Amino acid sequence: MTKNNDNHKCRELISVIVPVYNVVNYLEKCVNSIIVQTYKTLEIILVDDGSTDGSGKLCDSLKLKDKRIHVIHQSNSGSTSARNAGLKNASGSLVGFVDSDDWIEPDMYEKLVEALHHDDADIAVGRQFINRENAEYVEAHRSVFKGCYHKREKILPHHIIYSDDYVSKGISPNLVDKLFKKELLLKYQSIVNPNTKYAEDDICVYSCILNANCVTFIDEAVYHYLQHEGSVTKKSDEDYFSKITLFYHQMKAVFEQQEEAELLIGKLKRYMLEFILRGVNTSFGFGYGNIIPFYYPDQKRLIDRGYKQIILYGAGNVGRDFYQNFLQTGIIEVVLWVDKNSNEYKKSGYDVSLPNEIAQVQSYDAVVIAVENDSVAKRISNELHKMYGIAKDKILYSRPKKFIEELGT
Repeated sequence: MTKNNDNHKCRELISVIVPVYNVVNYLEKCVNSIIVQTYKTLEIILVDDGSTDGSGKLCDSLKLKDKRIHVIHQSNSGSTSARNAGLKNASGSLVGFVDSDDWIEPDMYEKLVEALHHDDADIAVGRQFINRENAEYVEAHRSVFKGCYHKREKILPHHIIYSDDYVSKGISPNLVDKLFKKELLLKYQSIVNPNTKYAEDDICVYSCILNANCVTFIDEAVYHYLQHEGSVTKKSDEDYFSKITLFYHQMKAVFEQQEEAELLIGKLKRYMLEFILRGVNTSFGFGYGNIIPFYYPDQKRLIDRGYKQIILYGAGNVGRDFYQNFLQTGIIEVVLWVDKNSNEYKKSGYDVSLPNEIAQVQSYDAVVIAVENDSVAKRISNELHKMYGIAKDKILYSRPKKFIEELGT
């Protein structure tokens, strides 16, 4: 590649599409994170999808801050329609997406475009930060996290949804942590049924990944995904099973066109089982945790050590399932349940305390850390030891088991 071509590509326009719906409290931070990108050759397309909370007016105000911002207003039609509207109006040869309640690192697009051009790739993929009210951590490594992969090598189908052994998550199905060549994106975003309301990203992303000539991955977190703690208890959706059925048929049609169709459809069926479990739990769940748990603790390990009383650290998805499991079996007593974000969980009805209350507990055998991410568990373990004086041999963590793994799928 010549120096002139390098300079030309460094000026390549990126269209950043931001679907907007009722995010007035988050939108400005999101847009500002795009405005300050070190890669300046951008256009920012805000698609107001019929917001009712003032987000549409805020879009118009933000447009005055930067001439690169364009605003589209439409009646509420869903995220797929909003993305399609943005894509239709995109002038750039490269396209990225940002969800309007999230934000990005200042050099996200500089790093992704550099990787894309260096490897002559069709898609560049970064990693995500997971952000909560009082915590930030990098998502766990997926089965592919660095390097350049060509279609002819037939490697990437083995990393769609899951790794082949189902131990690790596969390639992220999210649009937002990636940079696409527009010509590829146009072809496969168009196959997503506009009525799709669940996992619509997956259909487009996996179609693009499987059909790209080259996909490059950087081992750096560049995108901030905000998890709203107030949403840990979700309302039942009477159309949920219809939505996941529509997703299944679309995703299956994509996979059937691939040489590795049998492998991919097998992973899709496992994926659907997770969706079904989630739907059952959301529709019929009660109290703490789920009727059918996603995760369960290694109680045998505790029993073998003679433990009878524990402190449970973590009230996220893993922690709630662990708590429910301990309650149901009645073998191990949870004498205290703690999490840094206890106030948010209490709003949703969970009896969770702050970690500093551990000092008030007179007797317990161990602190069991209930999280899925190994690096988060390590950080929590260090905090428990250094900040609260808990002996390292009283802090237990092992990667949580998944109920779905017991089904042999």
